Amino acid sequence: MATAALARDTRTTIARPLKVLVPLIQDDLEHGDRAGMEYYADAGDKLIEAKGQVAHGSWGRWLSKNFARSQQQAGIYMRAARLRAANAQNEAGSFNSPSSLSELRGETDRARKRKKGDRAFRSVLRELETDLYAQEQQTRESEIELHREMALELIDVGFKALATRLHPDRGGSKEAMARLNRVRDELKGVAKTRRFL
Repeated sequence: MATAALARDTRTTIARPLKVLVPLIQDDLEHGDRAGMEYYADAGDKLIEAKGQVAHGSWGRWLSKNFARSQQQAGIYMRAARLRAANAQNEAGSFNSPSSLSELRGETDRARKRKKGDRAFRSVLRELETDLYAQEQQTRESEIELHREMALELIDVGFKALATRLHPDRGGSKEAMARLNRVRDELKGVAKTRRFL
């Protein structure tokens, strides 16, 4: 009877070698991706067992060497295993185990709603920024058009003022009037194509 108790204690303290645990953990993770939380918790049990065998300070390196999951993700699997063990010990049944990894990470309905609200808020901000940009562009285009119209009007006023002195009927010459017409046309061309502001 004493040997049976000793054998039982020995079985619980002897851990499987890491070479055996790695493929078992990988298999559980693969099944967990398809079937869910029970396999993730199994992987967590094996990860807890493996962590006890890995030298202090080498856990992160060991994880990255053997698995394509982060240390944070491994912690989530181990938390699932601990919660399952606590749930099994809880006889009252008041403790509920999480139904998904996101729930285990703490992404509750409230957090999801907050994230959804944040996304909606950012969307409204983007729309507002787009509207403000469009208004700014419209204001800028209106300002450019106003400058262009004022430049053309100034050219016409200047032309009329000079034409009263340079016109051949008013004592000017044909050459002076032709030069004035040429300069007016060049200035109007510049005013129509120039970017104001």
